[in-house]
Amino acid sequence: MIQLALKYHREGKYQPAESIYRQILKDDPSNVQILNYLGNVYQDQQKYDEALDCYKSAIQSNPSYAGSYYHLGIVSEARGHLEQARQYYEQGIQYDPAFTGSYNNLGNVYRKLDRTDEAIPYFQKAIEVHPSFWGSYYNLGEVYQSRVLDAEAMACYQKVLQLNPHHIGSMNNLAIILLERKQIKESLSYCQKAINVIPDYAEPHLTKALIMLLTENFEEGWKEYEWRWKTRDAEPWRRAFAQPVWNGLPLKGKALFVYAEQGVGDEIMFASCIPDVISDSETCIVECDRRLVPLFSRSFPKARVLEKRGDADLVSGDQQALPFFDLVIAIGSLPLYFRRNLTCFPDRRFYLVPDQKKVDEWNEKMNSLPDGLRVGLSWKGGKDPRERTIRSIDLELWKEILHLKGITFINLQYGSSEEEIAELSESLHVNIYNWKDADPLQYLDNFAAQIAALDLVISVDNATVHMAGALGVPVWTLLPYSPNWRWMLDRKDTPWYPTMKLFRQPAFGDWDTVMTKVSEELEKIRSD
Repeated sequence: MIQLALKYHREGKYQPAESIYRQILKDDPSNVQILNYLGNVYQDQQKYDEALDCYKSAIQSNPSYAGSYYHLGIVSEARGHLEQARQYYEQGIQYDPAFTGSYNNLGNVYRKLDRTDEAIPYFQKAIEVHPSFWGSYYNLGEVYQSRVLDAEAMACYQKVLQLNPHHIGSMNNLAIILLERKQIKESLSYCQKAINVIPDYAEPHLTKALIMLLTENFEEGWKEYEWRWKTRDAEPWRRAFAQPVWNGLPLKGKALFVYAEQGVGDEIMFASCIPDVISDSETCIVECDRRLVPLFSRSFPKARVLEKRGDADLVSGDQQALPFFDLVIAIGSLPLYFRRNLTCFPDRRFYLVPDQKKVDEWNEKMNSLPDGLRVGLSWKGGKDPRERTIRSIDLELWKEILHLKGITFINLQYGSSEEEIAELSESLHVNIYNWKDADPLQYLDNFAAQIAALDLVISVDNATVHMAGALGVPVWTLLPYSPNWRWMLDRKDTPWYPTMKLFRQPAFGDWDTVMTKVSEELEKIRSD
């Protein structure tokens, strides 16, 4: 009977499996194994209260049964009770020091707690206990990858593929690392291997899209970019509409709703396609981040600009609150139709318009500063730890630039940076002017005006460079060796922003050469 119940469970036939286990427990209510099996049935149905009751009953019958502690940890983790999950996994290990799953899951709990230093030993212990357990190699690889320990990460992924030759996650992560090392051919090879294993698995398609766009293969790149909607990361932006998605056919007489996705920098960059939409459609409705509404409304007066809906408003019933439209498209899909090759990029210096009154106010504030070039600085960027490590430049490395005479440097870095600026000022005797009422994270219209009042912006790859470029302000963007796909390879300019100049690392991690080049270029324009 037990084997039949296990078969039902594997097949997703939960009710008959539960019935068999219940029948056995009538005669043997303290059967630890059956209580655990029944808990697993409930766990797979996300009936967590019932599952917890089963596992706790199993522990009451046998307090040293490690498997029940393990499953209690899984349920607690699924509910977001990470500290409780940690305790259960550790209890399980006390009773069974060779329980690989508990070590592996403990490592994942520490990752979720953002305590990766503590995660690593648990993955290593899981591998020590069970050398062929590929899951821990993969998890360890992801930790190393997040910390830009690429050689160690790649070794872990290669080990996974020895043990599980069809593991798509390892193939895709290898492709990403190789791409960031500018090993394009090898990166594409891993993408294709992953796609060959499961053709409709989204992540390697998206990585392939980034390779295509980076290498200026826009025709194929934008098509592959549509796979982003099927990735796990797209969940926050995914929307459902009754209206059909626009497929590029003529928009004459049609109202098109362009909805927001991704971050502020992406919204600004993709908004360069809004003038194309306005000229092609009868009515253009643009949704954007709340902080961008004043700026977009002023810049695109022929469009109706709406504030982006919150998560609670993304249910289909809320669509009645939107104005009428015939067709819908995400803003990141517009380049599929308007930027198919380099000749499609318009010869346009800017497309965002700042509030002139605010610009005048900023000019008045800056008139109190020493004479010379007004240069805005931003040195940190990236959403996740790996991106931040690769893209950001320690403020100490800016010292050669900051000591140049005849230049006034102004802080444009979003987030808390006052302490960092104060420490640098004290150690290097340089000044970066910082206005506390200028908050790029909250008041983007004011931020746009501040940028518009500058002579030049110098920044790593973050939302600041998109704002400056879209406003037509001269901007120097400092890029890692293999940059984000939008900056392409080797170019010193970008078709997205005519006033932007790109400074690239000549080798992975080499910011010193970049900063020397920036200093030399600044010296030239200062002397002119």
